[in-house]
Amino acid sequence: MKNPANKFRQGQNGFSLIELVIIVGMISTLSGFIVPSSLNWIRVEKVNSYTRQLREYFRIVRLDARRWGSSCFININQIAYNSVPNDKDYYGYSVTCTSQSDPNNSSKIGALIPPINNSIFQVVNKAFQVTPNGRISSDKSIVIVIGSKHHRTSPKILNCLVIKSPTGQIVKGKFNSNYWIKSNMAVSQVLDSDVLTPNNCSSS
Repeated sequence: MKNPANKFRQGQNGFSLIELVIIVGMISTLSGFIVPSSLNWIRVEKVNSYTRQLREYFRIVRLDARRWGSSCFININQIAYNSVPNDKDYYGYSVTCTSQSDPNNSSKIGALIPPINNSIFQVVNKAFQVTPNGRISSDKSIVIVIGSKHHRTSPKILNCLVIKSPTGQIVKGKFNSNYWIKSNMAVSQVLDSDVLTPNNCSSS
């Protein structure tokens, strides 16, 4: 009499060594495509997210200045390359607003500044002032370039914000010039250069 257990074992199918090698190779190949693409997507989204937050923040500063009749001074904080601790919030700007009707207005505005981290960098052509009527007191438009720390390798994304003087209109776009980007860009810096012009920022 035949043993039913033997029959069951004979009917089992398994993977040969060659099949396992092929499967592992396929998984490794797919991972080689998926992982870099995912990392690039995350890096791009960090740049886009900070750009959106910064644009909205400056819009709020202008509205608040008009509401309270404040003069707001926007200065750029210099932050060296890769110097932001993981557990700390660092800010690329310091904002001071003076208003006779609301002496505490500056602290309210300062609390809304978007934090910046080591994964991105920003370059600004100059500090500026927002007047009580929401306009920009500057001899030229403000240009802000925002990119990924990994720009020299990937992804090749350079966002830009142009705050037009004197109207204060904020335009978001893509920056056309990248020859000046270094591999160890400071997280936040002021750069008074001819390359930081509104003409190099194509609106999007």
